[in-house]
Amino acid sequence: MGDVQSWRSVKGGSDRKSLGTTSNPVMNRSPWIKGFLRTAAATLVYAAVHSFFASRTAKRLAAKLAGQRNVNALYRPFYLVQSAITIAPLIAYIRRQPTRVLYENTGLAALPFRAIQAGGICWATTAAYEVGLSEILGIRPAACLLGGATQIAPEPAAQGPALLNGHMKARGPFCITRHPLNVAPLPIIWFFPRMTTNLLAFNLVSTGYLVLGSALEEKRLLERYGSAYAEYRLSGVPFYLPRIVPSEDLPCRL
Repeated sequence: MGDVQSWRSVKGGSDRKSLGTTSNPVMNRSPWIKGFLRTAAATLVYAAVHSFFASRTAKRLAAKLAGQRNVNALYRPFYLVQSAITIAPLIAYIRRQPTRVLYENTGLAALPFRAIQAGGICWATTAAYEVGLSEILGIRPAACLLGGATQIAPEPAAQGPALLNGHMKARGPFCITRHPLNVAPLPIIWFFPRMTTNLLAFNLVSTGYLVLGSALEEKRLLERYGSAYAEYRLSGVPFYLPRIVPSEDLPCRL
């Protein structure tokens, strides 16, 4: 009788151990799936932090702690610095996750990918120039603070075209998409010559965040510029995906 109970105990322990190691056979056979999900989750956390610091709530809290004048002058540089600092641990975390190579191009085959990425960087630079490099980089308000200005205008509510004589001054990239700075990262992140499952997860989440961010930015631009931006929205310039060939009747020029 003791032998039977002992055998049952050993068998039960073996079964429990077996169940513990094969409860998810797909995960056990494909560790890259864990890496994919962890990368997506970590990127979502980064996007949430990035979004919080861009929010009015964060800016109001900063104004209570540091004063409105200092926030108007220094919040943009702070925002850029924290974005760079927080993305470093994200990249390090993703690199530690198991992954799987989907495709890889080397040598001459990689050149078209790099060319498209370079085009994305040029696009971003051109769009930033139209918005105002001194505003995007926080140079103008910081210079005002150093110059001892008592009144410092806050950074723009969102990254849209400049306002001129009651109308949006849409030029360059703003002629073919209303959110060129949020489109610019797409060719950069999607055209790496080497694509892995973890990079795919990062790209999918980032693309969704860029589109959602554009929708929220659209709302802030409407609140800031009112009828001028409403007119721009109705001009035929697409919300996000660029129009390859701008229409002749659009109120802008390349």
